Amino acid sequence: MGKIRRMKEEDLDRVVEIEKEVFPSPWSKGSFSSELNNPFSTALVWEEERVEGYIIWRRILGEVHILNLAVSPSKRRRGIGSALLKKCLDEDAEYFVLEVRKSNAPAIELYKKFGFRIVAEIRNYYSFPRGDGLIMFRRKK
Repeated sequence: MGKIRRMKEEDLDRVVEIEKEVFPSPWSKGSFSSELNNPFSTALVWEEERVEGYIIWRRILGEVHILNLAVSPSKRRRGIGSALLKKCLDEDAEYFVLEVRKSNAPAIELYKKFGFRIVAEIRNYYSFPRGDGLIMFRRKK
C-alpha cells in the first residue's frame, strides 16, 4: 500500500526516471526542481517502496493548473493516478485546467472520470513528437 506525500529534492532522480518512461518530451530535473521552489506550486508523490507516481499543480488565484501527472508504467491501473488527482481536486479552487495530448486516451479517460471536459483543441501543441493538445476544464462541485 502506498502513501501520498510532498515531493522532495531527493525524489527527483526517480521522478525524472518515470518522466522519461512516460513522456516523449520529458521535463528536466531542473524543471521539477523549479516547481519545488515555486511558492504557487504543489508537488506530491505516491510512494510505495519507492516513488511510483507524482502530480504537480500551480495555483493562481481561484484556478489550479495541473502541470504534470504520471505513474510508473509498471504500476498503472491500480488507482495511483486517481488518488493523486483526487488530492489535487481537494484544493480550495473554483476552476481546474490542464493540457493533455489528444492521443493520450488513458489520461483523457481518467480526467473525464473526475468531471473534466474538453473545452478546446490546439493543433500542433506538442512539438516532439508533433501532436495536437486538448485543454480540459473542471469547475469545483
